[in-house]
Amino acid sequence: MKIIRKILSVLSFIFLGIMVLTVIFFFVQRISGGNTTIFGYSVYRVSSGSMEPELSVGDVILSKKIDAKTLEIGDIITYNGTEGSYAGKVITHRIENIEEYDGQRLFTTKGDASPQADPVVYEGQILGKMAFKVPIIGVLYSFFITPYGLIAVLLIILLAFSNEFITLFRLVKRKVQYDVTREFEESVRKEDGESQDKTE
Repeated sequence: MKIIRKILSVLSFIFLGIMVLTVIFFFVQRISGGNTTIFGYSVYRVSSGSMEPELSVGDVILSKKIDAKTLEIGDIITYNGTEGSYAGKVITHRIENIEEYDGQRLFTTKGDASPQADPVVYEGQILGKMAFKVPIIGVLYSFFITPYGLIAVLLIILLAFSNEFITLFRLVKRKVQYDVTREFEESVRKEDGESQDKTE
């Protein structure tokens, strides 16, 4: 039983750690404008269905920073939108066409489910090429930001640290018992001393 409890505690701790790091990374990335990277990778969460069925709302993707000259038609890239309704947004769409102009590559991108192409994307706008998606993390992230998810987080924390809580409780209990016993013994010795003084 103790072994099973320890295994569950370790798994819960690892799972909780992954979720906390994911949430922190999303938070930092949002504050910094979406350019935070770890070992050249950036994490993004899909917020629209423009890339269905390849990417669904809630999917989490990793984009790797690469040289724009290595990109090819069919690659899915993440870039900073600068025009129209895309201005100020981070977009993840597929490359439909590539052209060369004045020594620079110009990219035509479009969401798989979108009826029309995006405004032209310049090399300087590109944040990275999609390496892979992690849909399970996205679903869990979407769940854990809900009220029920927060309750689940608290339960996971309790489970992860259950052994520590039990150990701490036992230590406190022993300390209290020791203090009570010590006070009782001291009071008994004190009473015995007073009774001896009276007898003498």
